[in-house]
Amino acid sequence: MKKLIYILFIFSGLYVKAQETAKPANSKIQGLTTSLDNFSEKTPVEKVHLHFDKPYYSVGDTIWMKAYVVNESNELSSLSKLLHIDLVNDNGVVKTSIAMPITKGLGWGAVTLSDSLQEGNYHIRAYTNIMRNFGPEYFFDKAVKIGNALASSQKANAPATTNNMQAGRSTGVSVNFFPEGGELVNNLTSKVAFKAIGPDGLSREISGYVVDQNNQQIATFRSEHAGMGAFIMQPAPGNTYTAVVKFNGSEKRVELPKARTQGFVLTVSQNYDNVVVNINASPGLLQNGTIALLGQQNNMVRYAAAKTLDHIAFNTVIPKSKFSEGIVQFTLFSPDFQPVAERLVFIHHPGNHLKVDVVADKRDYKKRDKVHLDLQVTDQDGKPVTGAFSLAVTDETKVPYTEADEKTIFSNLLLTADLKGYVEQPNYYFTANNADKDGQLDNLLLTQGWRRFVWKDILSNTYPPPAYQAETGMGISGRVLTAGGKPAAGAKVFLLFNIGNGILRDTITNSDGRFNFGNFPFRRGVSYNVSVRDAKGNKNLKVQIDKQNYLLPAVNQLPDEQQNNNYLATYLENSRARFNQIKKEGLLNKPVELKEVDIKELAVKNSGSMAGPGNADQVLTFLDLVGCQYDLSRCLQGRLTGVRFKPDTSRGALWGGLGGYLLPYSRGFDTPMTIIIDGIEREDGLSSTMSEDVASVEVLRGGGAAALYGLHGSNGVIIITTKRADIDYTAFEVERQRPGYYKGDGLAKYTFGGYDLRREFYSPDYSNRLTNTQLPDLRSTIYWKPNIITNSQGKAGIDFFNADGTGNYRVIVEGLGPDGKLGRQVYNYTVK
Repeated sequence: MKKLIYILFIFSGLYVKAQETAKPANSKIQGLTTSLDNFSEKTPVEKVHLHFDKPYYSVGDTIWMKAYVVNESNELSSLSKLLHIDLVNDNGVVKTSIAMPITKGLGWGAVTLSDSLQEGNYHIRAYTNIMRNFGPEYFFDKAVKIGNALASSQKANAPATTNNMQAGRSTGVSVNFFPEGGELVNNLTSKVAFKAIGPDGLSREISGYVVDQNNQQIATFRSEHAGMGAFIMQPAPGNTYTAVVKFNGSEKRVELPKARTQGFVLTVSQNYDNVVVNINASPGLLQNGTIALLGQQNNMVRYAAAKTLDHIAFNTVIPKSKFSEGIVQFTLFSPDFQPVAERLVFIHHPGNHLKVDVVADKRDYKKRDKVHLDLQVTDQDGKPVTGAFSLAVTDETKVPYTEADEKTIFSNLLLTADLKGYVEQPNYYFTANNADKDGQLDNLLLTQGWRRFVWKDILSNTYPPPAYQAETGMGISGRVLTAGGKPAAGAKVFLLFNIGNGILRDTITNSDGRFNFGNFPFRRGVSYNVSVRDAKGNKNLKVQIDKQNYLLPAVNQLPDEQQNNNYLATYLENSRARFNQIKKEGLLNKPVELKEVDIKELAVKNSGSMAGPGNADQVLTFLDLVGCQYDLSRCLQGRLTGVRFKPDTSRGALWGGLGGYLLPYSRGFDTPMTIIIDGIEREDGLSSTMSEDVASVEVLRGGGAAALYGLHGSNGVIIITTKRADIDYTAFEVERQRPGYYKGDGLAKYTFGGYDLRREFYSPDYSNRLTNTQLPDLRSTIYWKPNIITNSQGKAGIDFFNADGTGNYRVIVEGLGPDGKLGRQVYNYTVK
């Protein structure tokens, strides 16, 4: 990528090109630029954005997500091929973690929230291995509230937890003050920003005034947004200052930072076209040499200038066009080239955003109508853009939300991905482009932490090499030990995967008894055997497989956002209405005791099979699948009579072939069997359905009952009925046992912790006669499409069917183009 560096010398307001002078500072600037470039090259930056189908969930829901992994310029990254995603509870404990494959910076997947998950405050974090070099502060991190729609009415209708502001408590409010540039300096005018935070981590709106040691008022202040604001003051020698903070009818006194005797004050402001940087110096520092100013974005220098210290005040005007959209860090260096002041600013280029137009074939629709949407994506010049996008459609009546609270592709990749700490209402700053919000965003950057590197390491070229490299896949490694526990050097290790005809690899252990097999394109759940022999052929050895554990330590708790509490209550109420309606229709069973029920009858009761529930050549219930933690294509292998499974190589090397999609074939047929899940025909239904979600499997091998499905049943039919929400299936299940890690006979069986299953979002097709139209359709997420690629004309078409809900439906499209330009559009239509 082209690096733009704007290097100037400043003499009494005249701009002279750096190449035209031989000042020593020029070589220092060039040296610093080179050092920072080397650091950037050796320690690349990656950022992650996740687009979700909705902002909050209930226990039992599925979280659908699209991942965008980008470099420092928001272009899709070609480095990491693996993304780790954790669901963390409010105690910082990781409840589940998945490994998502990333291809050319893109990936998508899903996380099912198990029925055993407790409702509460969670957050989802996502990171590549490269991102670990800068610490968890730069991971993608989003607060997510998870409720329980089937909780008792008393618990469900309980009011949301109030924060301390609402309860009238003020004693826990913390107020911090941040002088612009870093420090107050006597006799120099400074802007001072402040932030007020309550015990729950959320902002508090405050007001107040500043007094000196003689109790004389010198400034007043009032927060503008999210507890932040700023005021102007000029400290005097020998004086100290205190802020009197007013909040909720009470006052508290907070000491301001002490002023330095002499130093520099760095002030940055913006107009429509330019960034204006003002530098003020104490008179005692004049004639001490040359100072330098650097402006950098994502570890790349975009501006550099130098100035001889002959005036106490000077400024420079920098065109905004020299910077890309996002955060710029300005650093002022003293004559001995030490950083003495620093300032973050945000550069807006809204005109450079992608224009994403959503056009529906109708403005108003009826229930279960087919909807066709056309996407048209263009750049700032109106030219079509071929890019990657994701789309979510929700029923806004069931899923209310506030745009300002969202973590969008703009607020994330342009702002929070480059900041430390929690940012309240991140998209608030992107919902409109005006002077008020620009000023409030500036207050945020005056008070928010930032640090990807330490300047002294860059200046001395002593920064450590990156500890974490890009992951290109997942492999298998381990150690072989003798019976006495010593490393078995030179042992032969054989690896056999139990899929297809089997894949066999072999290697030899090193002097420490360790072995390593390269990357495998297999997903989670594939079983394999490891067999070992020493140099003499003896197998009395122990095998230890390295645990594929990418989980990081516990993380800090995110604030409990009150707004989402209120919206979640609405969402859960609608979810309860959904279950009540289904019960009213008699389509759900009441929980029953094991001794009172026939398991087969319970499992197939709601199957909707055209041959009648349970009238099949073979029936498996959920009890037959206990102990299998994988998708149905794995769990049904060897369990279905007269059915064989073969890889679907048409889906590519990763998801097709060995370790990928498997298709069922009835004996004597060369065409795959038809898969029907809850009345919907699904081509990849077995590979996209986890066994833990299944109540029954009914097999019609061909002819007879299968003929009821016409051409769809000519090669056999497999009918899947998923579990119902109000049946306690766990009461019938048994505890499964897991194999240990060590064996003493030279042979051990393991399960590969590979890529997680890429599942397909279920969307009913009401034009298909096999679709069960008797069930009430009360979906909250109407449609989810993560893998939209616009064509050379910048266009893409999407089709789906509405649910039974009426009112406003919301369409959210996010994505980016090949040059890192971002796009987002919110579109609404009405269902009557």
